Formats: sequence, C-alpha cells, structure tokens
Amino acid sequence: MLAATRAELRGPAPRATVPWWRTATALACVLGAIRVAVVAAAPYPQAVGLFDDDAFYYFGVARHIAEGDGSTFNGIDPTNGYHPLWLLALVPVFSIADSHTALVAVSLLSFAVLIGAARQIDRIGALTARPVLTLAWATPLLVTGTAGPSFFFSGMETGLLLLGLLWLAATWLASDGFTAPWFGVGAAVATGTLMALTVLARLDAVFPMALLGVLALVTWRRMGLPWTRLGVAIAAVPALTLATYLAVNLAVFDTPLPVSGQAKALGGGLNPGVVGQFLVSPVVFGVPTLLGVAALVVVIAAVLRGQPGLLGRSAQFGAVVLGGGVLTVAYYALTSSWQLWPWYFSAAPLAVALAGPAVAAGRTERLPLRGLATGVLAVLTVAAAGITAVRAAGGGVERSAFIEAGPAAARQIDALLPLGAPIAMGDRAGSVGYHLHRPLVHLEGLVNSAEYLDAMRAGTVGDFLAERGVALYARGDADPGEPVPERPGCHRFTEPQQGGGVKFTLVVCDRDLVLTTPLSDGTSYRVWLYRAEPPR
Repeated sequence: MLAATRAELRGPAPRATVPWWRTATALACVLGAIRVAVVAAAPYPQAVGLFDDDAFYYFGVARHIAEGDGSTFNGIDPTNGYHPLWLLALVPVFSIADSHTALVAVSLLSFAVLIGAARQIDRIGALTARPVLTLAWATPLLVTGTAGPSFFFSGMETGLLLLGLLWLAATWLASDGFTAPWFGVGAAVATGTLMALTVLARLDAVFPMALLGVLALVTWRRMGLPWTRLGVAIAAVPALTLATYLAVNLAVFDTPLPVSGQAKALGGGLNPGVVGQFLVSPVVFGVPTLLGVAALVVVIAAVLRGQPGLLGRSAQFGAVVLGGGVLTVAYYALTSSWQLWPWYFSAAPLAVALAGPAVAAGRTERLPLRGLATGVLAVLTVAAAGITAVRAAGGGVERSAFIEAGPAAARQIDALLPLGAPIAMGDRAGSVGYHLHRPLVHLEGLVNSAEYLDAMRAGTVGDFLAERGVALYARGDADPGEPVPERPGCHRFTEPQQGGGVKFTLVVCDRDLVLTTPLSDGTSYRVWLYRAEPPR
C-alpha cells in the first residue's frame, strides 16, 4: 500500500534527461562540498560566523532537548519559538555532536537538503522537457541558497521549506496539476502530507499552501472531477497536523502559537518598509538583487503568455509561490513592526526558477551555444558560493563579526561574578547565548516563554527577571543609552531593540560595567551588573 502511494506521488517517469554533469544535482554537490569543507577547515570562531545568529537559537534549544532538559533555550523557561520540523531534524545532530563537530554535522544535514531540492529541480526540468532551461533559471535560487543569505547553509529552516515547495511543484507537474487519472484519493492524501510537512518546515507556508489548495479545488471543479472528495482528502492531513500542533503547544507552552511570532507582533501596526525589502532582497555581496521585482515581472509575463502543457503548469506553481510570498510579507507588514531578514524572501528566486522557463521557451532554444551559456552560469554560481564562504571563513566580515565573536565573549562572560548567575540580553544573543555556560534570558522574547510575553504586556519584566535571579545585563551594539538625570553615571536602555512595539527600559550604571569587548564592525559586547528591583 505504501509503495503504491509513493508511486502515485511520483507519477509518470520523467520525459527528458541530460548528462549528470549538466544537472542541478551535480551543481549542488559542488556547492555543498565547498560549504562543508570550509566549515570543517575554518577555525571554530570563523566557522560560527558562517551561520546566521538566529540559527544558534535553534542549536541551543536542540541541544537542551538532546540533553533531556526539554524545549528551552536558557534552561529556565520553556519555549516554542521555532519552526518545528527543522528543530526536530537538529535534535539527533546535537545528541551525538557538539562544538565544531556539531557545525560540520549541521552543514552535512543542510547539504542533504540541498541535494534533495536540486533533485526536484532536475525532475521539474525533465517533466517540462526543458532541463537546461530550468537549470539556467534556477541559478538565482542556487546562488542565493548558497551565497549571500545562504538559504540552505545559514543553519535556519529555509532549506527545508524550499525542498518542500520544489517537491510539491514536481508533484504538481507529474500529475498535470493534480488532474492525472492516477491522482485519486490516495495521491491527494500523500500530497496533503507533503503540504503539512512544508508548513511544519516554516509555519507561514500556510499562505502558499492555502493558495495551492484553492487552485486545486478550482481546477478539479472546472474539469468536472470529484472536487469535494479530493479536497477533503488533500486537506485532511494538514488540518489534523495543524490542530495537533496548536493543541500540543497550548498544553506544553501555555500558548497555541510560537512565542517568536507573538513577540514580533506585540504592538504591531503598518510596516510598509518590508514591502520595499521584498522588492530589493535578497542582498548578495552587499548589493540588492532586486529579485522581488524580477519575480513579479517574470511570473506576470509567464502567466500572460499562457504556455500550454507542463510549462504552463510550472508557471502556475510559480505564481502560487510568489503569491504566498506576497501574502506573507503583507501579513508581517500589517501585524509586526520588525524588520524582516533574508530568509523571509526566498519565494522570489523560487518563483523565478519555476516561471522563467515558460517565458523563455521557444525563444532561447534558437540561441546558439545555450548549453555553454548555462555552463557559464553554473561556474559563476560556484564562484559566488565559494568566494562568499572563503571570505566569511577568513573572518572580519562586518555582517558576521558579532556572530564569530560570540564564543570568545561567552568565555569572558562565564568568568564574571556571580558565577553561573543568569544574564539578560536582547538583540544579537544567539551565538553568545548558545556558547554560554549560564542561562541567558532573551529580552526580545523570540526564544522565551508565554509568561515573558505576559510580563512585557503588563510592564512587569523587572519582576520576571528578578524571579529568575538575573544578575547581569548584556548588549551587542554601540548605543550609549539615555542618561538618567537623577542618577549621574547611569543610563537607560530600551528593550527590545527590534521593532516599534511594546518596550520596557533597564537602568545600568558605569560603575557596574564589568566587560567591554570591541568588535570589528564598530560595535562591542558590553556587560553590566544588573541590580534588579525585588518582585512586587
């Protein structure tokens, strides 16, 4: 039965192939090998700098779960501030590895995810009978996936999201838009399972999955297929999965939704700046790629061209991906005042990869040396990924300076008195908190608890910190703070630093400054003794 279901999900055999060395899978092998080799060969601090700071929130929680401490970042407060599927994948890594070995193991896991995604790109190229063209249009995705924001190797969940979306795109094509004769209830349930896993990879993937569900229903009804039965079948697993996720969160963490999203939504309002971010992101080598603009142009052109067959189907799925990305950005523009980070904009290069062949088909086939041109694109992709990785591993890159300084700063903080006492920190707490041997209470709330969010809303964060015995306060910036006139030599700092929502202040004094570690980006890690007011 299981074998039959898998066969249904795979669908018909691919229609076109190319030599293995001209495939996305072969290119991904080179790209992944470069990244794993650089992480393995780099000194530990530089290897740390190859990951995003937020990845270390994942690593810290995964390590605590592997050690039997439960779902917590600081060892004190329970947290669900993560996307569950990537955390689940990380727990086995941190059950058998630590330190540099753990970073290499995470890179190998990401390598496997990249290979899986590239395999789906090749499958899409074979199904549309445009393997070379598909690879060419996928190069922006592979560049941004392995260089610059590095969707696949940042230590974050985006690689799993892309794998799920590409697999669904290939399934959409293999089943001719879920309308092939073999696409019955069993295939619909299998596809719904893949949709559920994609949402667990990144929870805001509910937007493209909802659009895909609507497109499927409209298609089935228009073609006279049993759309009600198929609709229930494809929606059953996602609905059950999300209901279970919400129930478990409510039972274990006292809140049905992840605290990370709730923290960003505190005091949220109109935030049109994220729309501009979407249009120009991601940024590679410090230069805006304008992939958001390119995706809008390519997808609209592909839909208007109305290519028949599977090229048209691929363009349809590209529109679903881009539409989901636009809805995601719109959601955050309306609910959160936080700046968004590169991993929020992976929809644009993926939409280009899926819709681009429908725009170019019938035109580029007549161009001479198109295979050579695709080869040049592949070489440039390898060069971009390799240069970025080697440059970052050399240290001193402004974007990652504070991340690679985390291990050394953590050692200095661990030596401060009182030994082992908790420390509070907001922005830039990922690498530092992961490497500390004392609890770190996260003031941004991304990996804190529902109780902490309640304290933020009620204005009782001071009580919350006092109850946990917080004795130190740290920052990773150059902000001098606001002088407190009635207390000479003291300064007031506002937390959280990100966003324009709910804020609170902490007061520290120059006499209590116990550590200053300058960073190459012009900022510094600073730590003060924190004199908490007694709980009221």
